[in-house]
Amino acid sequence: MTVSINTGISLRTLLYSLVIGIALVNFFGASWISVEATRSYLNDQMKSHAQDAATSVGLSISPYMDEENLMVAETMIVAIFDSGYYQKVSLTDVNNNIIMSRENNNIIDGVPLWFINVFELTPPVMSSEVSNGWNVGGTLSFQSHVGASYEKLWQRAINNFLSSLLIAVLSCFIAHFILRSVLTPLAQVEEQAIAVSRKDFTFISDIPTTRELKTVINAMNTMVSNIQASFDLVSKQANKLTHEIFVDDLTQLGNRRAFQSQFTTANNDMQPDDFTTLGLVQLHSLKSINTKLGYKAGDDYVCQAAQLLSEQLTSFNGAKAYRVNGGSFFFTINSVGEDVVKFCENINSEFSTLNSDYYDDGFGKLVAITYNSNEALSDLLIRLDTLLIQESSATSLGGVYCDNNTQTTHSLQEWSKIIDGWLKGNHIEFTFQPVISSIDHSVVHDLESSGSENGDNVLYYELFSQLLNNDEIIANSQLYSMAERTNKSQELDKLVLSKLANLTHLTPQSKIAINLTHQSLHSTEFRHWLTCFIEENKNNLPSLVFEINEEAILAGIDSSIQFIQSAKSLGIEICIDRFGSSFTSFRYLKGLDVDYLKIDGAYIHELELHTENKPFIQAVTQIGHGLGIKILTSHVESLATKQLLVDLHCDGLQGNYIQKTLPLKEGDLDRYLDKDLDRDLTCIYSPMLVSMAENTK
Repeated sequence: MTVSINTGISLRTLLYSLVIGIALVNFFGASWISVEATRSYLNDQMKSHAQDAATSVGLSISPYMDEENLMVAETMIVAIFDSGYYQKVSLTDVNNNIIMSRENNNIIDGVPLWFINVFELTPPVMSSEVSNGWNVGGTLSFQSHVGASYEKLWQRAINNFLSSLLIAVLSCFIAHFILRSVLTPLAQVEEQAIAVSRKDFTFISDIPTTRELKTVINAMNTMVSNIQASFDLVSKQANKLTHEIFVDDLTQLGNRRAFQSQFTTANNDMQPDDFTTLGLVQLHSLKSINTKLGYKAGDDYVCQAAQLLSEQLTSFNGAKAYRVNGGSFFFTINSVGEDVVKFCENINSEFSTLNSDYYDDGFGKLVAITYNSNEALSDLLIRLDTLLIQESSATSLGGVYCDNNTQTTHSLQEWSKIIDGWLKGNHIEFTFQPVISSIDHSVVHDLESSGSENGDNVLYYELFSQLLNNDEIIANSQLYSMAERTNKSQELDKLVLSKLANLTHLTPQSKIAINLTHQSLHSTEFRHWLTCFIEENKNNLPSLVFEINEEAILAGIDSSIQFIQSAKSLGIEICIDRFGSSFTSFRYLKGLDVDYLKIDGAYIHELELHTENKPFIQAVTQIGHGLGIKILTSHVESLATKQLLVDLHCDGLQGNYIQKTLPLKEGDLDRYLDKDLDRDLTCIYSPMLVSMAENTK
């Protein structure tokens, strides 16, 4: 479940927009009303001013309205008019004949033309009758000049603008602090909700004083506390179950049951050309030390050997050690060759340096063999026992026994050249296996009946790369192991992604999963490359899921979080593969924004026979669903196993019972349907395969 935080308008934006909008409306409204009121007042003032001038001057010139003194009347009128406060003045006789007329220019200095056009002043012409004795001698008219009025109006507008602006700024400033006191807690609640969706349980310590906000934050903190408590409880139960079933109490290594389960799962995952190493460490002196010195000394002896073996195995990615009984340890290494031989020689050399009279039969002995998927575990154990008996043969071979059918081994330098040459050849093919939903999946009998509706039952398709060298398939386990050791695994991942982008029969609606290597996960350079690659090929790529091994995640939690966040921002989903294989605490899931957990096949294989694994699977399901993570299972090999997983509410199923691994070849779709598989479900096809079928018709 992913929370989108980049869509929609934020509440902060809406509230600030509202406040600013209200401030602007009030600002412009107040300014307009104030100027309009002033304009109306000035119009009335100019009307009164003109009327007063006409009346007073008319009375003053009444004695001079005869022909002899008319010049005096005109002089008096002009004297008043020249003061500059009047636009126009005129004197007419009783027959409306103009006796005299004056008019000033209409130039207005210091006032913008747009302001004059918007706020127009209209001074009226005011008149007064002038008497000549007892008779009406004429009419005197005055009109006030607008220049002074416009100057006053403009100055009033500027003053009002500045005062309104100051008030608006102060109001917004005060509103900002009020809104911040409200929005800051809300932002904390948002961050907390997003953190919970990313499986990170954080608490808000800064509680606001606002009653409503305080209630919301306390409720959120309580909810997060309950989720974390539930997560911790279920995690503790799951860890306890794991340790009880699969972990040796003394050394904290996997026990015999873990070895058998994981060996079977790994053996089923091996390709025919894959070879791996199985080793045995035997502490022959344990019985004598327990007898002479007590079990505490014996336990210290076992722990010393376990620590030495574990430390040496860290140089091999994916290598595991198990304590199967008192002084017997098994280990597996996913590669063969000179490095493994040197490792065995180093361990035996360490054992030799620890030999003393304290250890009656020597500190310990290591033997190892290489094998492929065709060999049974019982046969391998017999071979190891034989090597222990024939110590001289084991020593001469450096502790490693090699069959004649073992593939040719190479040094690191040779592997580096092989990988470089293969990368240049760019020859890669894919196989695939679907992961289907355990809910409401339908039976598809043929390709024509499959469509988008049935395709919805496929959560995604996992693609496996087959790397070819001289038209021969290179064993993936050894290739990727050597690529990790030669720091070239990133280049392999880049090549797989580039090849995927060029598969024209995959649509953007398809969801494809590929496995990501340890080095790519923790590489900053690969993260930057991936961002550029996705941006350049977003129209050609299907929807992507990265399956990442749990051990790679645990190798660096901080860098894993950074990579996952970067991948999620690119629209890539994340699946933790082989979940539970490391027998570690599940608490590391907090803070990892993953979409799927794929339970290690050791817990799933023949589940109907190993019902003790059911509580563990149920606990993982509860943890995942509580965090919004889908739980997937691999190695579903029978109807009984499938039904148990459905009853345990697992979300996705994968395995040969659902669909065998098949080649992904355009135009060869008949190979996608496995008609010989005895199960109640046939192959489930996605819209991707239907599209491919239509393209090949």
